[in-house]
Amino acid sequence: MVASLKKQFKTEFAVELTCQSCVDDVSNVLKQFPGIEQFDINLSEQRVTIEGTAPPSKVSRALKETGRTVIVRGQGVADDKQGHSGAAVCIFDVYGDDPTKQLPKGKSGLARFVQIDNDTCLIDLTVEGLTPGKHGVHIHECGDVSRGWLSTGDHFNPTGVDHGDEFTGHVGDLGNLEVDDNGWGDMVVESERIKVWDIIGRSMVITKDEDDLGKNKQTQQQSKWNGNSGPGILCGIIARSAGAFENMKKVCACNGKTLWEEARLVQDKKVSSL
Repeated sequence: MVASLKKQFKTEFAVELTCQSCVDDVSNVLKQFPGIEQFDINLSEQRVTIEGTAPPSKVSRALKETGRTVIVRGQGVADDKQGHSGAAVCIFDVYGDDPTKQLPKGKSGLARFVQIDNDTCLIDLTVEGLTPGKHGVHIHECGDVSRGWLSTGDHFNPTGVDHGDEFTGHVGDLGNLEVDDNGWGDMVVESERIKVWDIIGRSMVITKDEDDLGKNKQTQQQSKWNGNSGPGILCGIIARSAGAFENMKKVCACNGKTLWEEARLVQDKKVSSL
């Protein structure tokens, strides 16, 4: 599900650029991408900044298809004077109910949250390697993944209502993510119910089955609780993250690796663990 975004925002990408030819390749991709109002490519800083309504997850995928390593470094609003009210990220790094099990080869997921203003939170989610079809997406009340999704608690529900859709259900109900035949899925939502400061430290779970949005009358009790969406298959903790131009790190303080080496190490770890 990709909503039609009403507000413009800014996304900063770190892109592995080595020469003018790289700049030209990336520029050609961005010029043809719908929803990008303007962009800037800085070769010396290996930075690409876009402004517009284009979902960052789709832009990131298009940039990666040029064969380059791409990392989202921060997001914010297009109007620098306005600023943003907070940003968060959820990296799905636990598979199913076994926190010791590395993600199967080809499976990954990332969600980013930007509080555009006091009323609106932009949620941008992308996954790879899931079964084609619809999968429920929920924010859970606890940031505990010691037993995988089983220890994340119930859906985040500060208003005490029944499960439902992203407009009337639990605050943590985000509806369904639709995965295509190639295993890719994107979901972009502008929510007036979720606030970044309320969800940092909680968790996010993607379920095996489609969420019925609380409308299944045959299994009403289960439907009003979790939408009959089944067990979790991906989960992660929501953590505070940088806005646009707030993260200037080029080298990881933990191991001295550049951000490109670090990104490849993470990917290699997922593959070698299988």
